Amino acid sequence: MSEGFFIDIAMEKTIAAICTAPGAAGISVVRVSGKQALELAAQLCPKKKLKKMEGGSFFYTTLHSPITNELIDEAIVLVYRAPHSYTGEDTVELQVHGGHVSSQLILKELLSLGAISASAGEFTCRAFLNGRLDLSRAEAVLDIINAQSERAGRIAAEQLCGSLGKRIDEYHSLIMDICADVEATLDFMDDETSGLLEPINIPERLQKFIYSVRQLAATWRSGQLLREGALLVLSGVPNAGKSTLFNALLGQQRAIVTDIPGTTRDSIEEHLIIDGIPIRLADTAGLRETDHAIEQLGINRTKELAKAADICLAVIDGTQPLEPQLAQLQNPDFVVLNKADAFTEAEAENLVSKLKANGYAEPVIISAKTEAGLTLLRKQIASKLQSQTTGNELVAVSERHHKLLVAAADSAEEALLLYEDGLEAAAVFCAQKLREAAEALAAITGKNYNEALLNNIFSKFCIGK
Repeated sequence: MSEGFFIDIAMEKTIAAICTAPGAAGISVVRVSGKQALELAAQLCPKKKLKKMEGGSFFYTTLHSPITNELIDEAIVLVYRAPHSYTGEDTVELQVHGGHVSSQLILKELLSLGAISASAGEFTCRAFLNGRLDLSRAEAVLDIINAQSERAGRIAAEQLCGSLGKRIDEYHSLIMDICADVEATLDFMDDETSGLLEPINIPERLQKFIYSVRQLAATWRSGQLLREGALLVLSGVPNAGKSTLFNALLGQQRAIVTDIPGTTRDSIEEHLIIDGIPIRLADTAGLRETDHAIEQLGINRTKELAKAADICLAVIDGTQPLEPQLAQLQNPDFVVLNKADAFTEAEAENLVSKLKANGYAEPVIISAKTEAGLTLLRKQIASKLQSQTTGNELVAVSERHHKLLVAAADSAEEALLLYEDGLEAAAVFCAQKLREAAEALAAITGKNYNEALLNNIFSKFCIGK
């Protein structure tokens, strides 16, 4: 482990912060944690013998300024004693009426008594440093807070309960066992030995390890979609009905809709959830040839978004000639044939045939105006997104996890190649590569860490968590 300023100094101080969001609410919570937590909180409620309270107890009281004795508020006070608290330290939570004033007054009093303001994520960082959480579980706390859908929340909750950490620990134990066996073979090698000992099945075990780790690393894409949302881009020529469809999918009038071509000059993004997956829905400028400099900027932006999209959905105006519209398509994932309220079934069949003849799959026929066909469209979008996710509730949700898993698998593959050389010198480097794989895995759960890593992770948290 690496020790530094953040770890050594911060852990010696008693910290305090408001843990609830600002604004009108039923309850506001102020948390104080550290060696002096009980002593400082007791000075706000002198009528209660707080320092003698057992951990896990709570009581009603009134809080007063220890300096002026002025009444601050009524409160429910919860007492936690080390190590049985969120941080693993003595902790007191003061629940007062919601709003800005009471909680700020309480925090001000605690700071005047000797507590220091908690940094972003410092309570959870202390939980990690005190062994209450491994690093993957600590990161899951942030994932729960930031979850945009029920599915994302469930996955984060699974990781908070240790599902990812347990899997990583299994992999770590496996690679260390292989490393020990490789190192042991060196003691039995002599001039008459041709190659390393084989009864311990090192190649087979390494191959199994590499496969398992890469499988877990591959779930990163699912995690990214669930955590950050999929980018769904609506593209097409002007007046194809993109903005109307954008509003219909959102269920609100967000984009301006007119009959004037080129009304949408820049992209507009909004969030929605389809089948448990958060989506960044982008309405874009219509694609056409133009000499207008500002409109051209919007068109360029449309093309950039289409390339970056997780799903590019082309909107075709079924009342207009098809060929000019096809010339503007940006390699869409699928096509919607819009304005079904304005063309006949026979005309629809003819358009579908032409689209298929040009290499496009069966389009979804809709009317964004009347919302006909939108249920089917949502199902198609959900199906496409589901094909990009694993459905596995144990996912490597962060880019950090993904990079470390890939590094572990790469090191193990290099070790396998060295081992198969069968030379004593190669075995030494093989063991080194195996230890590199183990170190990468250990960094996921925090078995090894440094100050910069902790500051990078916990600085993303809110103050009070």
